Amino acid sequence: MNHLRAFFLVTFLVALLPLAAAGVVRQPIKPVRPAPFKTCTLGELRLMSDASGKVRFAQYGQQYPDNTLRVRQSYDRFGRLTGVSVAWSGFAGQMVDARASYDMRGQLIKETGFRARGFTTPLKSYVKPLPKGAKC
Repeated sequence: MNHLRAFFLVTFLVALLPLAAAGVVRQPIKPVRPAPFKTCTLGELRLMSDASGKVRFAQYGQQYPDNTLRVRQSYDRFGRLTGVSVAWSGFAGQMVDARASYDMRGQLIKETGFRARGFTTPLKSYVKPLPKGAKC
């Protein structure tokens, strides 16, 4: 009885092999090129614009003798803030190393990363507004 069951199982699996191989189609790998970005500096903001001239990233930093702050802002193609990354360290070590993402209405979706005790300022407060009509 077990031999008969094994025979039918093997026969069934062998019958499925041509069906499994029929769906395999090999296509050449197409190289993916990153979108070309232009970089420029307006005041203390470093901007990166896409091919259409819309600002997609902005970053700024401050460095003092005993601490460093780096902020990176990202925008969608409509100019809405989609993310903020803040890294702030000082003589006492890392104080903030966090990232936040926002929906199309600007509401916080998720925040991840590290904050030292007592550092509760919302990441959105580190965002510097883009100059009117900013383009690179």
